[in-house]
Amino acid sequence: MSRSTLFALLLALTCAACSGDEATGPTMPRAPERAQPLRPTDDPRVQGHIPQMQRVEALLTQWDALRADGRVAESQQLEPQIAQEVDTDFTTFLRAAEGELGPHAQYLAVGALGFSRRPEATRALLARLADREARLVGNALIALSVRADPDTPIDALLLRIAPVMPETVKRYAPVALANVLDARTRARLPADTSREQIALGKLGGLVTDHDEVVRLHTAKALGALRVPGTLEYLRVLAGDPNMRVRWAAAAALERQGEPGGFPEVIRLLSEVAPDSKPVIRDVLVSYAGKLQGRALTQAEIASLGTGPRAWSQWFNHWRQQQR
Repeated sequence: MSRSTLFALLLALTCAACSGDEATGPTMPRAPERAQPLRPTDDPRVQGHIPQMQRVEALLTQWDALRADGRVAESQQLEPQIAQEVDTDFTTFLRAAEGELGPHAQYLAVGALGFSRRPEATRALLARLADREARLVGNALIALSVRADPDTPIDALLLRIAPVMPETVKRYAPVALANVLDARTRARLPADTSREQIALGKLGGLVTDHDEVVRLHTAKALGALRVPGTLEYLRVLAGDPNMRVRWAAAAALERQGEPGGFPEVIRLLSEVAPDSKPVIRDVLVSYAGKLQGRALTQAEIASLGTGPRAWSQWFNHWRQQQR
């Protein structure tokens, strides 16, 4: 995958983990640095596959741009076309992902396999997790997160979640884990509590990482866990110095639905810019519905508004009713 395509994909995935955007948010991370790949026309190994590779790369670039602009529905319309291009000559993309067709084709194929409908694509991407080049491993993790195959072995992702991992691996292992866990939930597969408990401990080691993208994706992964114990870590992230991380933590706290996290989201309501308050209000509306077991009425929502004091009073009243 080219530098521009890889950068846009990283950007889209990073933004997807946020509940919103602040004008004062951090600059988006640069794509992982690597040696300039050979262009297809310069490498004799891909001469017979240039038209197809170029079509796929053009589609991926378009998909990336739409995601980065927040036009998710439009990007989804391209996914069947990307899948068809890949699966029509699946063997070639497998060979390319294994490095048989040169470095440029390898990066392109690893990214493209994330859209394939063939189950073998997951196995091919898992094989790339053992690669010595950390940037290629990170690219495979991104593809696995896009693919979101519920049959992806969780252990393979857990092995890549650790503070000592290279930055590009440490950034994208959590979001790959989150998307796979979400896929398992959608498929109504039972929670693997023993592995999710291991994941909780590993993710806990990243909540104070120096890299805000690691912390942001860690918040998303914590929200996807179905075991108790996430609240302590999400509280830390809810007070993160980076606003994007706090947004992600608020979304994760709402998803978990534990009462102890509600005041953290109220606090965020008092910290965001005025034009962002309605979004945080909507998080609180959903959160409150989970706590009391029924959705708030429109009249209740209107009376609560976007002021932290009203929401604090609601929460204190709800808590008193639980005694």
